[in-house]
Amino acid sequence: MIIKYFISLLILLLILPLSTLALGNTSKKQEIQEIAKIYSASMQYIFKQQTLINHQSQDKEVLFGNKFIDKIKLTYKKKFNTSSFPDENKLTIKVLLEVMVEVMEDNKTLLLDEDIKFKGFIPAIFAFQISEKYSKKGIGLKVKFTNELDRVRNKFNSPDSWEIAAIGKLKQQALSEFYDPKGFYKGSESFRYIIPVTMSPMCLTCHGTPENNPENLNRPINKWTLFDKTGFKMEHWKLTDFGGAISVTIYNLDTLGEAH
Repeated sequence: MIIKYFISLLILLLILPLSTLALGNTSKKQEIQEIAKIYSASMQYIFKQQTLINHQSQDKEVLFGNKFIDKIKLTYKKKFNTSSFPDENKLTIKVLLEVMVEVMEDNKTLLLDEDIKFKGFIPAIFAFQISEKYSKKGIGLKVKFTNELDRVRNKFNSPDSWEIAAIGKLKQQALSEFYDPKGFYKGSESFRYIIPVTMSPMCLTCHGTPENNPENLNRPINKWTLFDKTGFKMEHWKLTDFGGAISVTIYNLDTLGEAH
């Protein structure tokens, strides 16, 4: 009886740490998913507000402060078909929302300028500024909008070796996400997560063919420009092409959990 008791106790002690680890990994995955989804929702909101952003005189209060965050939350709920928004007491999410407000404030003069018709404040620019500011907060977390190496316009958004392999998996296996709790970042084991970004008709106004370019509207074909509004040559992408990916890396476990 005593031997059986000790064997049972030993098995229990072995199982408990494994189950605790599994629960820990599940919560970490959920948090990193939430970060990617909020980032994605914010890009979608900027995407849908291009008319307002480029308007030369219209009221733009919804692009700043708490009103902006409220719109991000609403976009998140609609995009992911949920009635709730992630816990804002989590440090990673709290800082992300703060950074979004800061980025919009940084661009306020541009966005309110009544002389500039095209502000150039497109989702990719917004996403890059979020990434840069977020990574400098010192909380051990990086988020960025990236793509395959030969499809990245801003070289600062170029994929690292993990992202190159992960994008390959997303495409080859038609995955909706890829999570790696033991992915490496700067030589250290980290939590890494990536989701694909779906192409939309508006993406083609910059990345599609000259026919998709609004600048060519009502122009004869021989007068069409091959460059989009931002000055880049159009890449002839199609709606069925890979539109890019949102990559999130947590390399400091102290960032997970509640804000202090």
